Amino acid sequence: MKLNSRISSTFLPSPNQSSVVELGLKRSATSTWLAIDDDLPVFHAHKLQQIEAQRAEVIAALPESESAQREFCELLLDHLIEHHQHQYSVEGRYLSTRNGGLKWLLPATDLESSCLWIQEDICLLQPLNGEYVLTAASICSPSNWRLLEKIGEGLGAIHNPVPGYRSILHTKTNRLMHKLGSDKVISRYNWSVQLGNELCWRPDLDSFPEQTEPYWRVERQTLRRLSKSGAVVFGIRIFLESFAQLESRRPGFTTNIKEIIQRLPNKQKIYKGLDKTLSRL
Repeated sequence: MKLNSRISSTFLPSPNQSSVVELGLKRSATSTWLAIDDDLPVFHAHKLQQIEAQRAEVIAALPESESAQREFCELLLDHLIEHHQHQYSVEGRYLSTRNGGLKWLLPATDLESSCLWIQEDICLLQPLNGEYVLTAASICSPSNWRLLEKIGEGLGAIHNPVPGYRSILHTKTNRLMHKLGSDKVISRYNWSVQLGNELCWRPDLDSFPEQTEPYWRVERQTLRRLSKSGAVVFGIRIFLESFAQLESRRPGFTTNIKEIIQRLPNKQKIYKGLDKTLSRL
């Protein structure tokens, strides 16, 4: 399913950026943990479509994640009612949206059910044998990766394809995960350029005609710990805006992005597919 974001991600990279291997973390208010807006019906329809068409590609869970999944569902429901009460309400046995007519039966006990309530894709990472392992996930809008290849893997193996991750970020990321308090929400942004505006962007689906328009793809990523299980919730919200749209609002945007891509190390360009899209900008 395609997305033309009604709300901008507000994220723009530094004009001097020369690497995509950086944490760029900031503390966020608990109330801003999730990015919920008028695009929710689009994401909801997309998730239903993906689950029906290819459930094994978008939903995965190990047995040891069951209690963490239940805890996430409880936290998510409490959060929506406390911080997004203008958009959600509980009516009897149902959670529903005030606008848009979406409704879900309560209680939910797994990611497959509760992730339909929000725009974010969700990963649960649990400390197993000294390393944080991906034990459950609902990933309907992947940014050039496959859940089937990551479930059950630790952070190091998950990020192996990222050039420089092991030497630059692995130690910092592990330290962050182990020290993250349950009262904190951490956020960061990740960007890329894709051809077309499909929410589901995977390597095996990468085929576009010559006239396909380039889109600015932004991931708003968040980290939050579950207090009982100790699992870390990794949320990913996608924004997609056409370069033509952004150029009209921010003259020079395309030129700035081309200059950033040209400065990136070749391995990083290839990893993010920017070597292919640069010529289309």
